[in-house]
This record gives sequence, C-alpha cells and structure tokens, in this order.
Amino acid sequence: MIVLNNKKTLVIEPKPPYNFNATIFKPSHYPDPLSKYEAGKYWFPMRFKNKVYGIKMESLGTINKPKIKISISYKSNLSKNEMKEIIDELDYRLEFNRDISEFFRRFKNDKVLSPFIEKWYGMHGSCTHDLYGLLMVGVFLQNATVRRTVQMTEAMLKKYGTKVMFDGKEVYEFWKPEKMIKASETDLKALKVGYRTKLFIKLSETFVKEGIDESKLRKMPVEDAKKELMKLYGVGPETARILLHEALHHYDIFEHVSPWQQKIYSKLLFNKKLVPTEKIIEYVNSHWGEWSALATNYIWEDIFWRRKHGENIPWLEKEIRL
Repeated sequence: MIVLNNKKTLVIEPKPPYNFNATIFKPSHYPDPLSKYEAGKYWFPMRFKNKVYGIKMESLGTINKPKIKISISYKSNLSKNEMKEIIDELDYRLEFNRDISEFFRRFKNDKVLSPFIEKWYGMHGSCTHDLYGLLMVGVFLQNATVRRTVQMTEAMLKKYGTKVMFDGKEVYEFWKPEKMIKASETDLKALKVGYRTKLFIKLSETFVKEGIDESKLRKMPVEDAKKELMKLYGVGPETARILLHEALHHYDIFEHVSPWQQKIYSKLLFNKKLVPTEKIIEYVNSHWGEWSALATNYIWEDIFWRRKHGENIPWLEKEIRL
C-alpha cells in the first residue's frame, strides 16, 4: 500500500459550461475500487510518469461559472513543474478547457436531444485512466455480464494493483504493465479471468516492448488512431470504441454497438425491444454527425443517473444484471 501524506492544492476555472458531477462521474460505468465519488467531490489515484499521486477534486462553482479545487497528494517531493504537468494531464483527461459550445448551439432545439442537453448541460466526456488502464477495463468488459466484470476487476486489483491511501480514502490504481508480464498464467487463471489471461499478458508485453506512445495517439485523426489501436492484441471494435471515445476523446465516431448496448439503445431511441445495430448506427450518425459520441453519451448517461437516484427501471436491470 502507498500512503500519500503530503498535499498541494490549487483552484482552476474550466471553460464554461462545465458540469462537474456529470463530467467527472459516469454512473453507467460499472462499480469498482478505482475511485470514490460524492456529489461535488471525486477521489482517484493517478500513475503519471512512473509516480502515483492521489487526486481529489471538489466543485466550488457552478456550470456557467465553474471552479474546481484540485488537491494533489504525493509521497515525497512535488516540484512546480511536476504540478503543472499533472494539471495539464488532468486538463486533457477531464476536458477542463475543451470548447463544446458548438454542440449546444447546434442541438439545443433537437427534438430528441434537447431534453437531455437541458438536463445535463455542460457535461463533457472524461476518463481518469491512462490508455493502458482503460484498456484493462476494456478487457474486463469483454463478453461478460456487469456482475462478472466487477468480480474480475476486484480480484485482479487485490492481487496485482496498487492500493493507495490519501485524504482518508482508500482506492486502487492499476498495475504497471512491467508487473503484469511477470505474472504467471496459473496465478491469473486462479482468479477466474478465463481467456483474458493471455490478453492481460500480451497487451502488457506490447506496452513494455513497443513503448506505446499515448501522446502520439492523442494527436492522430480518429481513423488513424483506430487503425493503431486495432493492431493491439485482442482489441476489437468495441474495445477500440471505448478507447477512442473515452481515452482519446473523439466525439466524431459512432460505428459499433455491442449486443447489450443494442438492447438499451433500442429502447432509448426507438422504444422497441430490439432494433438492428445498423439502424441504430445510421440513425445516430445521420442525426448528430461529428458529435455522435457525445450526443449518445447524454442519452446513455441520463438513464443511469435516473437509476442511481433510485428510479426503478426493470428492463434496464434485466440488461445490466449487476
């Protein structure tokens, strides 16, 4: 366990509109020990340049006048330059300064989207993980129910992850790829992760041996980034979609829908039990084009926020099976 007793704090002002709660916390994500959320507050660990930090964010402003207090917990030293680099990294991952005003201008009167925009105005895409961490999440999600994914994630983190204690909170950070390539297949299989055993090891080997440069991927056009991601062992259309949208922040691609998402989108967009994925994809792209991923995120997250706030949605529970 890493205990981070030192702390430095600063206040930033993201580009408005910025909806802190809706951006920072995504209730559609499966529950895990990687972060802690309370209304207006969020804690998570961040491995950056081979060091682990504890990040606490607290909303002090409003959607139109956003202000966020960021506390960085650390082990020993934290220079001004390191602090700036951490804030810059958080800026990218959490879109503090991304201008999405065009999205609101174009769709504020959209007959489907406008109610969701009004409700979640200022919500951005976000991801607190680096590319490797989110890739591990993608592996856990492959061909598994949410309950199964939760079980595998917790078992793997307890065995290989880094427990981090700061600000009175205990969370986990993902293992380093260098650690995973030393894991034995026997030990991994004992954690009941099935065929993912090879995925964890081979993907980690790729990150170590080929030195995957996340900063280069961030600058690539979406199709080029997709081609690079699809070269990774075991990365298919669904995992690539997750990485492109969440880790690389592309709003301009919506071309894959997994079977369980298909059922939910069928209900949300067409109020039908099952609509062909091709029809869902065509509908989304024809309506929202270059903003497709963000638009569907507004619709998708809304129903999970309703669930989080206690609304009983039987058909959704049937699909989640948590």
